[in-house]
Amino acid sequence: MSDRLADVADYLACLITLVGTAAKALSDRGRRSDPALRYVYASGLCLGLGLATTPPATFTAVSGLGSWPWSWFGFGCLRLVSDELELLAVGFLAMLAYSIQPPDGIRGGVRGGLRRQAAITAGAFLLSVGAYVAAGTTQVGALVVAHGQRRFLLVAYIGLLTAHLVWRLAVFGLLTGRAARRMPPGALRSGLRLMASGTVIGLLWIAGNVNDVVDLLTTGGEIGAESAASAVSALVCVVLMLAGATAPAWGGRLARWWRPLRARYAYRRLEPLWSVLRATVPAVELLPETARVGRRTPHGAQFALYRRIIEIRDGQLALRPYVHPQVPSWVAEFTASTASTGGVRLRRRHEVAATVEAAGIAAALEAAGAGHRYPAEPSAGYVPSEGQVGIDEEVAWLIKVADAFTASPAVARVRSRVRDELNSVRG
Repeated sequence: MSDRLADVADYLACLITLVGTAAKALSDRGRRSDPALRYVYASGLCLGLGLATTPPATFTAVSGLGSWPWSWFGFGCLRLVSDELELLAVGFLAMLAYSIQPPDGIRGGVRGGLRRQAAITAGAFLLSVGAYVAAGTTQVGALVVAHGQRRFLLVAYIGLLTAHLVWRLAVFGLLTGRAARRMPPGALRSGLRLMASGTVIGLLWIAGNVNDVVDLLTTGGEIGAESAASAVSALVCVVLMLAGATAPAWGGRLARWWRPLRARYAYRRLEPLWSVLRATVPAVELLPETARVGRRTPHGAQFALYRRIIEIRDGQLALRPYVHPQVPSWVAEFTASTASTGGVRLRRRHEVAATVEAAGIAAALEAAGAGHRYPAEPSAGYVPSEGQVGIDEEVAWLIKVADAFTASPAVARVRSRVRDELNSVRG
């Protein structure tokens, strides 16, 4: 059963890799002068061919080659071919990561970094092939065996191969993650993050080599084919890598499908804050006949969300004269007291700012309900929201404010103090 799972996972990963690489090459016809793309194609081709040689079914199919004059040309040769193809694949991945770095971010420049990566990969390739051939491996049943002291050469081969794969994948993951942090939000940044995540799964895939070393040291042989766990890890790694490499192609289509759903979700999250503002300041509501999200609105959920943001901001402006001037200091006082007693702490600056803004709204709603203005410096307690550079950032910020408005104990405490103060004034 495990062999069958390994066959399915490996062959599926091989098919996905080869078809995905071919599809990307076709979609990039006008950009083939970009060196980074050549590394993508080379890595995909090597990895796809390597995956085709690792399943147990492939090893069974070539088992008859073990009777050839060169016994290592059966299982042993197949294991060597699959390993070296994977070595070349991760070498090209490292070169891809270096090729997308800024010139001043690599010691010796991008070209110097690429030459070093090529030299490292070539050296590892030659050394590992030499160690494997010197080990004189033979096929015994389903095992690749090295007799006597030569098994230590096979252990050295696996160790060298594993070290190179881990090093190259780590370089690729770190450099692509660094490149993603420099990118603006979009499909390209998401793609780089997916590829960096794929390297973590790739490291789990490579971890299967540890079992091979243990088997060699204890029995003198190792299973040449890939295990089910390694095959499944390979499949997940391939899917993440390919999804990241092709993100610019499918990211736009996915965004067009995902954006309305995200708008509906944000619309619902802002409902509690918007409802109380509309109840207190009914004039802020625009187009009340299209209040239901996605129903009869000119542009669907996104239009309804944008309208809701405008209405919330208009409500805040209308309530400015009712904001208690002590709101910021009350929130700071509450935060300090709860921190000293081990209660809820607001660790980040933006959490404090969102809580202060939400507390100002809560205080203004209480004062507006009582018809009490603060004539002296009416905006003293009003804290303007942090400057947002785009609509997505504005939505994210208002969701933080809405969450604090409904759930923050600091906001509840401010509301209670304003209510008590107003009751004492009326009394």
